[in-house]
Amino acid sequence: MKQLAPRLRVVTASAAESPRLSITFEPFYVIARELLPLFRQHWRELAVHKDVIPLDPNWDLMMQQSLNGVLHVLTVRDENKLVGYIFNIVAPHSHYKTTLHAYVDMFWLHPNYRRGLTGLKMFRENENYLRKLGAVRLLAGEKLHWHSKRQRQVRVLFRRLGLKAHEVMFSKLLVD
Repeated sequence: MKQLAPRLRVVTASAAESPRLSITFEPFYVIARELLPLFRQHWRELAVHKDVIPLDPNWDLMMQQSLNGVLHVLTVRDENKLVGYIFNIVAPHSHYKTTLHAYVDMFWLHPNYRRGLTGLKMFRENENYLRKLGAVRLLAGEKLHWHSKRQRQVRVLFRRLGLKAHEVMFSKLLVD
């Protein structure tokens, strides 16, 4: 009986598993100058109606929200290079003024870092931080048109984190 040689599998560490990665919270004013290139990549990848709705971040609003303690930004860095973020709006809900809610305004992680557990780690760290702030409920949305290279939607990650579908948002472009 002929024996087959064992198959060797070469495993290389992906950028996502880099020991150089750090996940932390940084004030908006500290990271503002680094954000535009990432915002552009985020917008190109996920935005709809790009021909009608241009990327035009409201820097003044984000700065004011940060100074008011409403905007909290989780950052992911590879050494000193910013490669991802979660922007949270943390405030009492307009229907429940005594209950602090955390709304994930936007999140993005560079595609080179999406393998491994980086996404899961960043959302777990985000949740822990929001709990320490006193947030009672976390709200996060999913772009239904987006799928990963492996044809997965963000809901796979959200379900793993214990999030459940709560509401469905519909949109309609009002210009021709």
